[in-house]
Parts: sequence; structure tokens; C-alpha cells
Amino acid sequence: MKKAIGLFFIIFSFCACATAQKYEAKLNQEVGKTSEQLMKSFGNPTQVKRFKNGDMVVIYTYREEELVPSPDVFDSGDFVTEDEAFYDFTYGGYEIPIGSEAGDLITNYCQTRFYLKNNVVQSWQYKGNACVAL
Repeated sequence: MKKAIGLFFIIFSFCACATAQKYEAKLNQEVGKTSEQLMKSFGNPTQVKRFKNGDMVVIYTYREEELVPSPDVFDSGDFVTEDEAFYDFTYGGYEIPIGSEAGDLITNYCQTRFYLKNNVVQSWQYKGNACVAL
């Protein structure tokens, strides 16, 4: 039991360390790198915008949706498996829309843009609620 509790706290503390400040530090490390080096770090971009003068903006977009179940789902008194708790809820053959008794649909996203001049990263900017790094 003590091992399980200790393992829980280790995992929790590891997950709790992802921050926007660490993400910014990661982005700062990309300044001065070429587009090829940037792609080695971040992979293929979602979008690239090229300007007439040769400059470009390289865009990376991450998006994920997750269902956060309503506490009412677990107040029925009946035991359900984890899989059953996350099945689509139906009533009379009709699916109950997400955001009602099923819970809330949460969208996590992060969009990061790098500005490159002469194929070298000059600056970056990001927006979103999931822009974090370890």
C-alpha cells in the first residue's frame, strides 16, 4: 500500500511540473536555428506561410478534445466500469448531447508560430491552454 501511495505521488509530481514557463524556455532554444533544425525538434508543421521577400511563418497546432464526466454519472449508486462511464450516453435510441448529463467537452489546444528570416528562426509566439512543457 505504501508503495502504491508513493508511486502515486511520484507520478503526480512529475505531471504537475509541466508549465508555460518551461514551454517558453523550449521555444527560446529554437531561436537562431534553421527551419530544418526546427522540424527536427517539433516535427512537420501544420502550416507554413511564405512571404514575397522569402520570410516565412511556420505554424504548429495541437488540438485535443476530452469528455469530463459529470459527477451525476457516478451518483447513481450502481457500480460501472471505467469503459461504461465513458460510452456515449443514449436514451430511447437518441444520444444525449455532450455538455448535458454526460459531462462537459473540453478542448485543449496550443498554436505556436515561428517567424523565420533567411531560413533562421527569429522569434516565436503561442496561444492556447495546452502550451506547456516538462
